[in-house]
Amino acid sequence: MMRLPYSGTIDSDSQYHLDFMIIQLKNVVDAGTLEAVRDSIKEEDFLSGTHSAGRAAREVKNNQQIRYKDSQHSAIKLLLSALQRHPVVAQAAQPKVIINPMLNRYTPGQAYGWHTDDAIMDGQRTDISFTLGLTPLDDYEGGELVLQDHSGDRAWRLGAGELLLYPSHYLHQVTEVTQGQRLALVGWMQSRLRESWQREICFDLALAGRTEYDQNGKSAQFDRLSNALQNLLRHWVD
Repeated sequence: MMRLPYSGTIDSDSQYHLDFMIIQLKNVVDAGTLEAVRDSIKEEDFLSGTHSAGRAAREVKNNQQIRYKDSQHSAIKLLLSALQRHPVVAQAAQPKVIINPMLNRYTPGQAYGWHTDDAIMDGQRTDISFTLGLTPLDDYEGGELVLQDHSGDRAWRLGAGELLLYPSHYLHQVTEVTQGQRLALVGWMQSRLRESWQREICFDLALAGRTEYDQNGKSAQFDRLSNALQNLLRHWVD
């Protein structure tokens, strides 16, 4: 186990990738919970994804979904609980509120073309978007989540229990699923830290503090790093 200051622990098999606050995490949800969620929604009535899309997005959105508002859905609650307990999510995203979470499903021939997420949802600012994969990679083909930036397109295929967190300002798409079905939990966060560069600085300081503590315990250097982090949070938190 690795210690993350102020936020608990990270299992050694929970890998994370950090690049300009695009963060990919594995094993966010355990296999038993994932299987229970998949079983519980087999007979659910998914609605057309166009119900939650804006006018322009409806032209390119072709999937199905269950929203959290649909009877405060129990499977979504279960997944959100695991997400909120994850120490890297807590430290990297600094979530203030999770907005409009929903289960979505893509079957063969379905995709969601290039679009941008609304800046305001349910009266809250969307700072961070997330997708939590629910389907093993071997059970579907296609369905890549693609982000567009000035250096080109970057794509991720998420397996069961894998999470991608990314700033909500990216143009993005989900490519066509060609085989099987792709299930995921998607949603948005308003962060206590509005800017991605603020979150990056604070996360870097937290990681540096963790490394120092693991190597040298509660040293003077650890105290300085901890002090710097807490003072930045005090200054920046929304």
